[in-house]
Amino acid sequence: MRTLQLSLIALTAAALAPVQPQQEALLKESDHKKIGKEIAACIEAFQEGKGRIKAEEKLSEAISKWSKKKPFKDKDPLFANADLGMSLWYAMEYDRKKVTKGKVNSVTVPTGPPFDYEVEYCVWAPSKYKAKDGPYPLILCIPDAGQRPFDHLTEDWVSGDLRDQVILAAVPMPDDVAAWNQVGGSGTPGGLANLFTVLKEMTRNYAVDFDKIFVAGKGAGVSAALELSQFFPDRFAGVIGRTGDAGDASHMNYRNLPVYFAGGGQKATAFAEAMEADGFAEAVVNPDGKEEDVHAWVMATDRDANPAEVVLSPRLPFPNKAYWLEVPKTEEIEGRMIRGKVDRATNEITITAKHVSSVTIYLNDQLVDMDLPVTVICNGVKNEDVIPRNFSTMMRLIYSARNDAGRIYTASREYDVPKIEDAEEDEG
Repeated sequence: MRTLQLSLIALTAAALAPVQPQQEALLKESDHKKIGKEIAACIEAFQEGKGRIKAEEKLSEAISKWSKKKPFKDKDPLFANADLGMSLWYAMEYDRKKVTKGKVNSVTVPTGPPFDYEVEYCVWAPSKYKAKDGPYPLILCIPDAGQRPFDHLTEDWVSGDLRDQVILAAVPMPDDVAAWNQVGGSGTPGGLANLFTVLKEMTRNYAVDFDKIFVAGKGAGVSAALELSQFFPDRFAGVIGRTGDAGDASHMNYRNLPVYFAGGGQKATAFAEAMEADGFAEAVVNPDGKEEDVHAWVMATDRDANPAEVVLSPRLPFPNKAYWLEVPKTEEIEGRMIRGKVDRATNEITITAKHVSSVTIYLNDQLVDMDLPVTVICNGVKNEDVIPRNFSTMMRLIYSARNDAGRIYTASREYDVPKIEDAEEDEG
């Protein structure tokens, strides 16, 4: 077995980025369930296009009552990131969803606009699945070329222990392998549209742990898993490759996205070594790795939902955002890059960017103390602001799925990013 344990070193050999301590919930399950019902009413009103203002007023009033509870001591309740996240999980009302369990089930769903075609995928839920026993890890499985999703789940994911603890969803890929790494278009299948259609359906209907969602590829699906996950790296806890090589995927958006290769060839090893060289997340290369090893890694790995350091290499049409950073969608420029680092002890965020004109930063009390001024330094230019928590911002990000049960942002602020000297020279 060859294992590459990767240390957390900044891209430019800067100091080690600290791991953000996880905020603990302050309230009882009954409190989360009560707020969850109000959030569910807001989501329903938003989707139906009526009654949203009234629903949000009720939710806001209910959350404001938290400030009277002993753990809060009159603090703004929107600081309670963990409690808000758990409330959002209960808002999904998983206990009311009827699902097939204990067997591989085929499901057909429309992708919706702008893609407008149907996707047939397969799901396995543990035979003893109960929403109240959740949340459960979810693995989005990409089959090998020519392999049906049903066959993939019945032939390649057979470990009894894994099936007892993990939800599996086999994602179909387009017949044209060249389209596996593409977004897709109107009536034209693309790997990304298929993957996120299935992800949306799974998180809507199954009691999923949002900090334990993985993408796993087999054979030709390994390179697809790597390519597709880096479009939205903050949605996943990790990427798994099984008996297939890495292809030509770039590792540049894997700063906080760990990888496990069970098998793999020279490109898998090179991908892991590149992650190590740049001080990115853990990368494991296990040539003899079996399903049991993958299961153990999944159970031990969680998403870093609020990382202290983010690295983003923007591309078109994606990615243009990762974790708490977002940049405008502009033309692709060689070397376009942005790095952000949070120092919670000083309430300071440092942004270093090249070929980026502005950045939107999403904030919560996991990242900074929002009761205090926040210093944001963009390419050496210092900004100091009091950035209040904002209920409307939080709800907008819930409706757009930018907020999920594993992380809640309660504020955002856009900053200009001045050019740095070497970027100007490159343009000349």
